[in-house]
Amino acid sequence: MYTRLLGKVATLPEGILEGSNDLSLYRAAGEALLRGEVPYRDFFIEYPPASLPFFVPPALFSGDPLSYIDLFTAEMALLLVACLALISLTARRTTGTWGWLLPAVTFAWCTLLLYPVAATRYDAVVAFTLAVAVAVAALGGRWRLLAYASLGLGTAAKLVPMFAVPALALARRSVLAGGAVFSGVVALFVVPALLLGGGEFLRSFSYHAQRGLQAESLMSSVLILTGNVTNFEFDFGAFEARGPGTDLASTLSLPLTGVLLIVTLFFMYRAHKAGRLGPETFPRFAAALILAFMLGSKVLSPQYMVWLLPLVPLAARGYAGAGVCALFVVSCWATTQVFPLNYDQLLALQAPGPGYLVFRNVTLVVLWMLLLVLPAVRTKDPV
Repeated sequence: MYTRLLGKVATLPEGILEGSNDLSLYRAAGEALLRGEVPYRDFFIEYPPASLPFFVPPALFSGDPLSYIDLFTAEMALLLVACLALISLTARRTTGTWGWLLPAVTFAWCTLLLYPVAATRYDAVVAFTLAVAVAVAALGGRWRLLAYASLGLGTAAKLVPMFAVPALALARRSVLAGGAVFSGVVALFVVPALLLGGGEFLRSFSYHAQRGLQAESLMSSVLILTGNVTNFEFDFGAFEARGPGTDLASTLSLPLTGVLLIVTLFFMYRAHKAGRLGPETFPRFAAALILAFMLGSKVLSPQYMVWLLPLVPLAARGYAGAGVCALFVVSCWATTQVFPLNYDQLLALQAPGPGYLVFRNVTLVVLWMLLLVLPAVRTKDPV
């Protein structure tokens, strides 16, 4: 998978690699840190503080943008290989001797399908922290606190793993100790950034709050389908939809996300009360919560799919698991059809770009619904 992934990344056009806004930001941050500059205070970056250590090693050993990209993608690919090992071991522990095969194949296949973003964005860090949390949650015992620590690191890197914390808390019930560990790890990165960066650190959060309706979001696809998107404009590092209703849709993003999360929490709590929420179902509801956030958000970048890689393949067993994995493979394939293969057509509102986007987002909605209603497996571990 490592060799194939880097080989496919090497085939990407120059505009997607050397012209990438994200990769340029990573390199600039890494080089600024090597010069002794203080993040947020001396240079602005939109990412949370735990992301910064992953930008430094490629900058330390590179002298130009292309060599930085080579080293950064190799770093992210190694993290994805570690994820593959972790979910394979987790599946073997929770589903039996041959139970690892379907999740492992699904993970590797989907990673390769997402080659334009899987190793060229730092979202592999999020995937790794989620994979660690799933693996150690399955072990139980004293390891459960390490799961909270891993989610804390992921949250300090890109916020999203915090949505998996409720699923872990109900699956392992170590709420107080786990919450303390999670909060402590987050504070380890956030407090220094706040003290040194001050208002600029807070601005990194308001930056995202000010963003408009991104082209690939669920609400954007609905407005495209109804003819309410007239064009796209590049702003805040992404293409945003413009047209009747786009400002309203952007405003409604937060309450919609809240509703989707509440619905997910309801189904999760119902499974918990029925005694069917244990280590085996943690990946399923963690994926459902993250999907709820993705679907409600006004930003749904293609690299967000990387967050689901260590979770969805472990979400179910048997025929249900095969169906979920198949749907996830289709969704990852459709994501790459949108970006980068038909992105110009999407921005021009010409077929097949909008069609692929609508199809991809429909598969994500169906996947979220399936994760909520699949019959839960009674846990063998009386946590």
